[in-house]
Amino acid sequence: MQILVISDTHGRYDVLRHVLLTHPQAELIVHCGDGEYETERFLAEHPEYAQKLIQVRGNCDHDPAIPLARTLPLPYGHKALIVHGHRYVSGDFPQNLIETAKADGADLVLFGHLHIRMDRYVDGIHLFSPGSAAQPRDQFAPSYGLVDIMESGILTAHGELQRTPAPFDDMFGL
Repeated sequence: MQILVISDTHGRYDVLRHVLLTHPQAELIVHCGDGEYETERFLAEHPEYAQKLIQVRGNCDHDPAIPLARTLPLPYGHKALIVHGHRYVSGDFPQNLIETAKADGADLVLFGHLHIRMDRYVDGIHLFSPGSAAQPRDQFAPSYGLVDIMESGILTAHGELQRTPAPFDDMFGL
């Protein structure tokens, strides 16, 4: 099973649309928050994706119907905890994410909020952040993630996007 993971699109519908349509083979799409309006628009234009796109609410999302966290059973006995991350970065990060995952019986955590890529295996838990598809805060290009769930384990990778100006950046000299 291949999972496309994206986060922190912050209004960049063009970026979200490009990534999702570039990876039609993904069996599941996870948006880790801060993208409620663009995912809503994408699903309105592409209703065929409704059954395979799930999201959690980020700190910049406002719809209380979008859950703050989700757990998702995966093939081969794996289980994912999906969060935005804003409720976990203060205090003992990433230990608090690890403890939450263990309490939920998850061995994979998909999260956003930091706008940085992360791919770590700590204390039996795989922590994966796709980075930000719109506003990275690390030295890397905007990005998304691919997670392959296989009988032999979990394989992760980051995909890169070209830096493109937001639709109105050129109007303001940004």
